[in-house]
Amino acid sequence: MIKKTGKILLIGNPNSGKSSLFNCLTGTYQKVANYPGVTTEKKSGQLIAGDASFELIDLPGCYSLYPNSIDERVVISELVQSSCDLIIFVADASNLHRSLLLYTQLADCKIPIIMALNMVDELARKGEVINYELLAKEIDANVYICNAKKNEGLDALKTAIFQDNIKAPELFFGNPDLFRNKNSKSYLNYREWHRYCLDTKPNAIIENIKRKEIIDRFNKIEKIIALCIGKTQKSFLRKQVSDSFDKFLLHPVFGYGFMLLILVAVFQILFTLASYPMDWIDGFFVMLSEKASTLTTQPFVNKFMSQAVIPGIAGVLVFIPQIALLFLMNTILEESGYLARMAFLMDRFMRKFGMGGKSILPLLSGNACAIPAIASTRAIPTHKERLITILSIPFMTCSARLPVYTLLITVTIPSGYQALTLLGLYLIGLFFALLLSYIISKNLDTKEKSFLIMELPPYRFPSLRNVYQNVRNAVIPFVKTAGKFIFTISILLWFLASYGFENNQLKSTDQIEDSFIASIGHSIEPAIKPLGYDWKIGVSLLTSFAAREVFVSTLATLYHFNSETDTEQGILTKIKSQTHSGTNRPVFDLASGVSLLLFYAFALQCFSTLAAIRRETGTWKYAIFSFWLMFVLAYGSAFIAYQVLS
Repeated sequence: MIKKTGKILLIGNPNSGKSSLFNCLTGTYQKVANYPGVTTEKKSGQLIAGDASFELIDLPGCYSLYPNSIDERVVISELVQSSCDLIIFVADASNLHRSLLLYTQLADCKIPIIMALNMVDELARKGEVINYELLAKEIDANVYICNAKKNEGLDALKTAIFQDNIKAPELFFGNPDLFRNKNSKSYLNYREWHRYCLDTKPNAIIENIKRKEIIDRFNKIEKIIALCIGKTQKSFLRKQVSDSFDKFLLHPVFGYGFMLLILVAVFQILFTLASYPMDWIDGFFVMLSEKASTLTTQPFVNKFMSQAVIPGIAGVLVFIPQIALLFLMNTILEESGYLARMAFLMDRFMRKFGMGGKSILPLLSGNACAIPAIASTRAIPTHKERLITILSIPFMTCSARLPVYTLLITVTIPSGYQALTLLGLYLIGLFFALLLSYIISKNLDTKEKSFLIMELPPYRFPSLRNVYQNVRNAVIPFVKTAGKFIFTISILLWFLASYGFENNQLKSTDQIEDSFIASIGHSIEPAIKPLGYDWKIGVSLLTSFAAREVFVSTLATLYHFNSETDTEQGILTKIKSQTHSGTNRPVFDLASGVSLLLFYAFALQCFSTLAAIRRETGTWKYAIFSFWLMFVLAYGSAFIAYQVLS
């Protein structure tokens, strides 16, 4: 009888089309979470047919059951420590040799298994043919041909999943002497062997067993490949075309030039194309705020809705265009096959700093916005490289710093040095990002082996369905997790700026000087005075923790600028004319200007970024570490600059 419920594991190599197949099988019946204790993403969905339902779990891509990364370790743990009814193994038909190593290991775990032979169109384009009946006989499992991108062959696969006659294959690797338990002198079955490896520290004996097993498996796989796969003249022509592209794209000179053009295009899209929907979102919520300001006859309700709730929601949604665009481009680059080549080009350089080739796109994307850049580190395979990249991204000069830089450079830096100052700020961010990466890599205690072993995937057109699902799975978790935190902080800042104590009574105020935030500003003035700041700059620093660009608007509010009568030049003139209380010494001079520029170059003044770090690392400790490390650098560099230049 058909089981009413059950669990199915979806397993395969990276870039085998596993995610595309998962999206096709589950449709909208899917959710995204993190595995307990790790940051690896867990996708699960429901397979439903009549009154039967299975939970389908899409495990991270892996190459072998001997893990070299946290993702692969998650696969092994799920396999040996929990029960499942069926394994759907997704094999890349165009790269069957690589897929069969993992398949044969799974087959020996004695769990019912079927093979979904995906990307058969790629196989045809390569000019290769597979004898499917002979392959099914050799691997002792049912083989179902499909193309997840085109939604082909899935009906037969779905029908097979709900059958109750799927069996576990016969033992593929028959050398039990390798897996003898030396203590009890009994033999371990293959699942017990992997459980034993998970719980035992690596040693020479275990490593020798692994090496012998892998060699023996590949020897048998070579025979299967020779029996089941034939090549035509088209395969040689396709390889020639692919090699011709790679001669240019992987060229030691021209390859880097083309990669630079791609990265420039990515950043240009993030800076310009995303600005249109971001402006529309911002304009829409400004309109809502104006309407909400006269919504009811209750002033408190009007102010709370127009100045706290609506701007708080806007502060979450305004990031969505950049996140969506970055994941859109990241998925297109990955599915087309170029992201693997970019990683190959940059791997040697990035490895000197504890990162890998796949870190380059998130790191440089931090120049647009740290939040989507941090989220895009999920494509990095090892926990060590992912963590180092996440902690380095906040040092990059994000677009939110630009309004602050523009104002301060215009007001305090002599005209002949303004462009050099801006360039220097970008270089400072990059230098310290790489320096931090190097230091962490030398001190991070991890058992993960970090090296690049990859077979470059063939060039292909991206799947629109897969692109959509990846973008959707990036945006929704951001809104549900980081969005809650951003919204809460926005409400808190509104309260602090709108209320204060008057005659020991809590009262609302329209004058920010009478608010809690002003009281806080005066209380921190002794700490910021050595940096050359007055209490108004202190308040601006505090409010800009919600978003760096708030620094400019807070200054405008504190210095009583009139947006209707003051031109931009008039505002700059007023800033230049500000003096410290009781003196004629200007607040904004070269010393305080350089001090502020360095403070903003280092300080992690973005609660949204902290929330993103918390989400991607699964703990607050790394967010807190980043905040205090960057704050110490910001305060120290600002202090030195002001004391030297004043």
